[in-house]
Amino acid sequence: METQQLPKTTQVMTSQNQGASALINQTVQALNGSPSDVSPTDGASVIDSWISTLGSDSPVSSSLSSLKQALQSSSPDGDEISSLLMNLSEQTQSAASSADGSAQSSLHELAQSLKSFSQQL
Repeated sequence: METQQLPKTTQVMTSQNQGASALINQTVQALNGSPSDVSPTDGASVIDSWISTLGSDSPVSSSLSSLKQALQSSSPDGDEISSLLMNLSEQTQSAASSADGSAQSSLHELAQSLKSFSQQL
């Protein structure tokens, strides 16, 4: 019996979705902890992963770049970082509304985690 191969583009898309799902889980886990447990360096590393996953031309990537700059400042401003996280939460919530199935649920969870984390700063 012959097994059917998925087209290469479908394999790549599936791989990207699995990577994004793992990144969502990693991010939610980090955000659900205490802000004092997350260093600016850790945050910048996660942001780089997101920008790589989303592509630099994504509107969310622009917001992520702003957050990364704020985190890497010589004296990070908690209010600015909180505002940037809230903006990312809203962008993520918007993306969730057009997603399907488990992606929608995961994005809603990520949006809520971003919002909660921003309120703790």
